[in-house]
Amino acid sequence: MRTGQSQSGSTSGYRGSLTTGKLFSQCHRPTRSLVRQCPCHWPGQSHSRSGGISLECPTPEELVTEFRKRLIEWGRANYEEWPWRKDRTPYKVLIAELLLKRTTRQAVGREYNKFIEKFPDIESIYRASFEEVRDAFRPLGLYNQRAKQLKEVARAVVEQYGGEIPDDIDRLKSLPGVADYIAGAVMSFGFGKPAIIPDANVIRVLARVTGIERWSSRGKLKLYAVLEKLLPEDGHEDFNYALLDLGGTVCRYDRPRCFKCPLRDLCVMGHNDEEMKQCLRRLYKKLGKRDSVHTKVKEQNKR
Repeated sequence: MRTGQSQSGSTSGYRGSLTTGKLFSQCHRPTRSLVRQCPCHWPGQSHSRSGGISLECPTPEELVTEFRKRLIEWGRANYEEWPWRKDRTPYKVLIAELLLKRTTRQAVGREYNKFIEKFPDIESIYRASFEEVRDAFRPLGLYNQRAKQLKEVARAVVEQYGGEIPDDIDRLKSLPGVADYIAGAVMSFGFGKPAIIPDANVIRVLARVTGIERWSSRGKLKLYAVLEKLLPEDGHEDFNYALLDLGGTVCRYDRPRCFKCPLRDLCVMGHNDEEMKQCLRRLYKKLGKRDSVHTKVKEQNKR
């Protein structure tokens, strides 16, 4: 969590497919100005004559440490202010994430505070009529569908958990319409427990950085494993906010701004040196192997 500030997190609703290789080759064309701006953190890192970055292949531990450091530093410098990132509670995080499904952050930003004022807790939604909840959703569209889902969530929380949002990731995922990324957001931003937030933005960023395809179930499992190993126990909120913001503003689905990316020379698709690309690909592949880390993260979430 950022010092001195209470926050509530959210995904962003950006969607799209991987960018073409042609666009990436244009995006990552080395220039002297980019090289001068590029932060050099690893010992032995230097600028090559071609304008790219020359690195000795790091260890997996060095890669994880550097990834976290760069991402969190960038996230703190480029933090995005949204109403749901203030006065954070599990309920408010859950509501924000449900509102943000298939909706832009800008649209939710205009309506979030009004919704919270009308429905300050889960019991108020449970007691309200379907029509009242539906009318609150009208400015965001899909109001019948959204109202039905939220009424079902409120009923489950009140009747199964006594009105308390469960602090267990599996129980959260049992709620109607709550999948991995919403459950992870509630755990990390609402309860302060380490949890990955694998929304579409995050998975797209990780697929580009690691070179691991994201369309198959097997590929997604590998990306989940990489994300779990990159996630720090301390500072997981800052890490998750930064990754969400990076995917929404820099590593966008249509026009990625690679020259602004803090992970550019840790990225398989972004690196200019072919040897380093292969090194990074091997390291991320190793991190993508599922092992005890998955069990460890799940156990932490249940405490």
